[in-house]
Amino acid sequence: MLMLALILWLGAFGLSWILVRVTRNVARRRGWVAPVRGDRWHAHATPLFGGVGIAVAFLVAVAMARGISDEFREATSVNAALVIALLVGAIGAAFTGLCDDIFHFRPGAKLAAQCGCACAFLWICGGVEITGSAPVDSVIALLWIVTVMNAVNMLDNMDGSAAAAVSVGFLGIAGMSWVNAPGSFVFGVALVAAGATIGFLVQNLPRAKIFMGDAGSLFLGFLLAALVLICARPMAIDANTNGLLESSQGWLVTIVAATGFAFVPLADMTVVSIARIRRGQSPMVGGRDHTTHRLSQMGFSGGAIVLMIVATATVSAGITVAAATGVVAMTLAIGVLCAFFAVIVGGMLRVCVRMDDAAVGGASRQLAAFAPFAKGVIDVITIAVAVNVGYLIRWDFTIPPELTNSVAWSLPVAMACCVSVNAFAGTFWKPWSGNRWRDVGEGFLNALLGAVIAVILIAALWSPERLFSRVALGLFLVIYPVLTAVMRMFFWRKA
Repeated sequence: MLMLALILWLGAFGLSWILVRVTRNVARRRGWVAPVRGDRWHAHATPLFGGVGIAVAFLVAVAMARGISDEFREATSVNAALVIALLVGAIGAAFTGLCDDIFHFRPGAKLAAQCGCACAFLWICGGVEITGSAPVDSVIALLWIVTVMNAVNMLDNMDGSAAAAVSVGFLGIAGMSWVNAPGSFVFGVALVAAGATIGFLVQNLPRAKIFMGDAGSLFLGFLLAALVLICARPMAIDANTNGLLESSQGWLVTIVAATGFAFVPLADMTVVSIARIRRGQSPMVGGRDHTTHRLSQMGFSGGAIVLMIVATATVSAGITVAAATGVVAMTLAIGVLCAFFAVIVGGMLRVCVRMDDAAVGGASRQLAAFAPFAKGVIDVITIAVAVNVGYLIRWDFTIPPELTNSVAWSLPVAMACCVSVNAFAGTFWKPWSGNRWRDVGEGFLNALLGAVIAVILIAALWSPERLFSRVALGLFLVIYPVLTAVMRMFFWRKA
């Protein structure tokens, strides 16, 4: 098995190295380069689209792994829904990033596409189990995937930073799968992903010869987030059979895996978000105030910063893998990781960069900078509540067993449609102030349009194997717009 693992890793590494090199040469000849900008770190025009090489290498390596390994082929066949969901979401993320690299999407379009990738993954695989409640699990999974996609995208701000952190995360997931579920397909997929990422990394180290672009960062961010959700489930089941964890404690496994394997991207995103909200700026606006920039301000070279990222990611991933022995170890791991996280974030915020010298915005500006994220989270929660309440009312607050999975598969579709409508309409970025009733009316109409599209799409996707209640979704059509209007009235403030 170890020899097979080495072959998978080397195959993915070699494919990625070749394809990224080909992409680099094509991009240079075509003039597809990232120009030098004041809010970016590179000092020379650098070829783009390295993420295309990573994605293609990953897909080809997975196909080759199925061809050379009977065990991997059997594992992927048994978990066909998960594998298909993973590949569809990953391809969608890469395509979204590539389109953003070329056409430069507005924030609303980019957010809608990211939510679509996450929801497609959840819909195809039938949802993931974290807490045991389908609505809660769907909300957590959607927010988690979109958050990590953006965190990796934000970390891709200096040569080698994102690829180094993500490759260690993939190796950590492979290690956890090897320890807890040796026959799991997650082990092979994570190893292939690590090989493809490192094949790019060797050409992205300072001074970088190519950038991955959003095609690579969104692709890798999705893979990392989805694999964390997938690897936590077999770990909980396997541990339960050995008397280590109760099945209801899957949330503990998920928290440890999420914190440990995505530690560096999440820490950088936290530092940037806090610093920019303090200044009254949107966290999604580019700038040279990331963790990597702060380390550079302290005098570290680009190579030293990459080594520090690798060391930090290795420590956090190692703690996570070592904690896979039981409830006590995982509880301790959460405490250690949270303390480690707080120390790093607090320390980085104390390092002043040029952007931090700007005058700190008042409370109103800080609230305005945070508002889009709060509105997005509120909207996702409102959708989940509306779908669940619709089913509960229809079935007298006792959903029949044959319909217990209806929420799990229909909720991602509803989330994708409703969030997309609101994102394109600019709801998350538009201030809820001014004409009170106009704001309430716009929110109601946007919610109604999203709900109508969701119900039509769910009806089109319906099959005997996936039941749904027409009455429950009809109630959702009423409940979601009404809840949205109520939220608008509650959070409305006079300018």
